[in-house]
Amino acid sequence: MAKNSMHSQTKLLLIPLSGEETSGLAEDMYNILKGDFALDDQVEALIGKRRADIEKGTLKDHRHPLVLDYFVDGEIENDIGRNALKDVVRGKHIVLIEHLLTPNRMISPDSGDSQRVSPNDHHMTVRAALKVFSKVELLQITGCFPYQTYVRAHSIEKYEIDGFFQFDSLSLTLDDLVKGGLKAMVTIDPHSQKAAQIASSLGLSYHAINPFQSGRTINPFKLGLSGERTEKVMKQLRPYHNRFEVLKKSGKNIYIVIVDDGTEPRGENFADRAYPDLKPEEFYAKVVYFGKGRPSLTGETLPYLKHFSKAPINDSEGIYILPDDMSASTGTAQEVAKVIKRAGGGQVEVWTTHAVTMPVQLTKANDREYINKIVCLDTVPQTKELNMEFIPATSHLLSAELYKLHQRLVASR
Repeated sequence: MAKNSMHSQTKLLLIPLSGEETSGLAEDMYNILKGDFALDDQVEALIGKRRADIEKGTLKDHRHPLVLDYFVDGEIENDIGRNALKDVVRGKHIVLIEHLLTPNRMISPDSGDSQRVSPNDHHMTVRAALKVFSKVELLQITGCFPYQTYVRAHSIEKYEIDGFFQFDSLSLTLDDLVKGGLKAMVTIDPHSQKAAQIASSLGLSYHAINPFQSGRTINPFKLGLSGERTEKVMKQLRPYHNRFEVLKKSGKNIYIVIVDDGTEPRGENFADRAYPDLKPEEFYAKVVYFGKGRPSLTGETLPYLKHFSKAPINDSEGIYILPDDMSASTGTAQEVAKVIKRAGGGQVEVWTTHAVTMPVQLTKANDREYINKIVCLDTVPQTKELNMEFIPATSHLLSAELYKLHQRLVASR
């Protein structure tokens, strides 16, 4: 990846805030923005170093390079000399790229220390970068976070009615980032729409990407696409509809399975795009509706088919797709798949955006007694031990949204 030039007039500057997969993501985005979106020399990258990579005796002065690391006790280290700040960063639209969840990343990977990098560490890393880069005048600071953390707090108000109170981590973290100077955020398929509502109330420009979108929802002209680039880029921005089109060639019946009320909008929207020409009776014969579990005669708590669900679950040659936004231990999906399989249904696939499985959940997540396959995007760096098929779409989705955001910003100047 071509790195920064001290005298460049580039307006878009990508800065990965940690190494490993995050630096790799930034490199991929740099190449995509430069090539597929024809930004050429309008995009650059500033790559930080780890403390161990800095030559001993390097003075802490205006010539010091960017360092992004952790101290031995886990505190954040974020240092940069005045030269780099003024010559490379100043005046740019800078994009802070960070994986906010890294289940298997260690604080000191080379030391044998088993201290894991937590979502709190990643949040503080972003906060530290906001503080340091605010030392100079900038066009804007945008955060590019493939998976947004702290989304468990989206149902706080509902529980408070019942007298149960929780820490509102979602509001606090977003508020903290805005106070630090973040003006825009790009993320993929957030778990709750509440994040967008909170962001709006804080004045944060919030850009949520839907990986289940079809080509009809993507305007190539907004992406500056023309000629041979159009088909290539458009295909990369609809990963799940591309996969669906491949499955349709098998000639088998494909059913969209809605596992509970929370996934109903996602499932229906995806089915609507997947089957645009079907009459209502034919369309709903392709959509399976489940409700949350009820105790069965055997003592198991299994999901149940809703009374209005018309699609069969006993098609032994059929393919049943369960679309969802995240997968951890796959508990809900396993239970739904169990009902389908026991009824005589065929292949069951879970299509999800984020694999948020932690090491302690690996055994359960890898259980394939009822689920045939789990397909996921590469939004969260995961261990190879996790039995999922990953689609490398994150860099393409983020780059496209970032391109549109940047073009609007430049046009407003």
